[in-house]
Amino acid sequence: MITGADVWVKRWVDYSSKYGLGYLLNNGYTGVFFNDSTKILLEAKGSKFIYVERKGPEKQDVIAEYTLLNYPKDLQKKVTLLQHF
Repeated sequence: MITGADVWVKRWVDYSSKYGLGYLLNNGYTGVFFNDSTKILLEAKGSKFIYVERKGPEKQDVIAEYTLLNYPKDLQKKVTLLQHF
């Protein structure tokens, strides 16, 4: 049984041949699942996002939170792509 609000994909774009899969959720969040298995999710208000990557030999998910104005430069391309979805 699912508790709480249901969340589903409202729209999606498949650019997996080059970048990954972009999507819009019914709660207004926008995300991208990149071909390198990293993920990025932008909140509905559009200023904060989380970035998820797998690190270490156990491939543990490492989650970091940033704003669109303050994030590591190595995420520039991914943030730009996120904003286009």
